[in-house]
Amino acid sequence: MQIINKNPATKRLRAIFATRCVQCNRSINLKKYRNMNYLHYEFNLTGNDVVVVTLDKQANVRLMDGSNYQNYRAGREYTFHGGGATKSPVHVSPPHTGHWHLVIDTGGYAGTVNASVKIVNG
Repeated sequence: MQIINKNPATKRLRAIFATRCVQCNRSINLKKYRNMNYLHYEFNLTGNDVVVVTLDKQANVRLMDGSNYQNYRAGREYTFHGGGATKSPVHVSPPHTGHWHLVIDTGGYAGTVNASVKIVNG
């Protein structure tokens, strides 16, 4: 396991999201956001790793590969692992070894979210 970027970077995004949750295979249509901020982390993970995210309030926690992360940033349809988290900590596992992007956001609602992330070998 290698952490590429330990510090969250705040990004801005203008998009209409039409997303699909990999775990439940359900479409999730979110409203239009302007200048939505999110936390972004990058990791090289194995299929045995577990990403443990501790949140200070409810948020969306999404684990995506590179192409889906680019789609997320561009406002195109994308797939992810994870979803809306109402309790903390949240555990998300990658389905296979690779380079992964973790995105944490409030889903367009007002306010900010603080998060800490650690990797545990499953």
